[in-house]
Amino acid sequence: MNQYLENKLKIIQNIKYALIIGANPSHGARSPKLWNKVYKSQGSKIRMYPADVKKEKVKNLIQFLKKDPSFIGGSVTIPYKISIMQYLDKIDNKAKKIGSINTIKKINEKLIGFNTDYDGSITTLNKLRNKKKILILGCGGAAKAVIFSLLKKFKNAKFYFYNRSYSKIKKYLISLNHFKRSNVIKSNIDLLELNGIDLLVNTTSIGFDLWVQKNKEYYNLNCFTPLTNLHNIKKISDKNLAKFIKLNKDIINKDTKNVKKFYSHNLKCDVLDIIYKPKATKLIKFANSSSNNLHNGIEMNLIQAVKAFIIVNKSNKYNLIKKKMKSNG
Repeated sequence: MNQYLENKLKIIQNIKYALIIGANPSHGARSPKLWNKVYKSQGSKIRMYPADVKKEKVKNLIQFLKKDPSFIGGSVTIPYKISIMQYLDKIDNKAKKIGSINTIKKINEKLIGFNTDYDGSITTLNKLRNKKKILILGCGGAAKAVIFSLLKKFKNAKFYFYNRSYSKIKKYLISLNHFKRSNVIKSNIDLLELNGIDLLVNTTSIGFDLWVQKNKEYYNLNCFTPLTNLHNIKKISDKNLAKFIKLNKDIINKDTKNVKKFYSHNLKCDVLDIIYKPKATKLIKFANSSSNNLHNGIEMNLIQAVKAFIIVNKSNKYNLIKKKMKSNG
């Protein structure tokens, strides 16, 4: 299997295992820590491992896993929650409607895709009430589950959407029969003119504290929010945060001004940022915490992990598994 991965795994032969598949889950994904906490408490030898895989090798990895009798399933993370669906044998009906998966279950030599991001997002959204104007940022794999949840939870709300690719969000809203009832924003500048928004939802990775590598250079999105166009962000040759911040000082300052301007127009805006690292993203830090409900992605991530574990491991002990995972932070 290691021939398909960027990180090398030491998996004990003939011992069952699970994977979380993504571009670089070894750099911060929580699921291995959460799942392995439960496995250890059960006295099981099964373990979950992070599988860092490049786009061009995903298909080959999936074909290998179908034939490997020790593989039981696992999770899928950024950026393959949509593209990996084409390589699976079956997609659960709910995941098919959502348009993305984050969980894979192995049955014989067949791989079936599920979406438990929906369960995680709806759990957090159930804490919010009476939302009339909602702004959603992003339309990636996790975003689709969150959008699906929001449309179901707040049926009578007025929705505003913004995604880097206008055609992508338009296509998804059309698939949900919601495009004609939605307001799709075409630029970051137009975002700053919105007012009266009472719920802002960030489903993008902008704000995540993680070094991203591209063409042998690095950048970190922790200093930014989705309210600013980051097209001109400057990358560096090493993971030196102070150097990165200094080099991108102008765009960071511009982003700060944009965040302040947005919140000045939307004083009663609650925030849900599905990022869990850091616990308080820039988008959350600048919100008016004294009068707003602010939620990060930790609970969403926990609930999706619990639900995914149950699906893959054929368990019905939801409360016990949740307790074990929660004790791990």
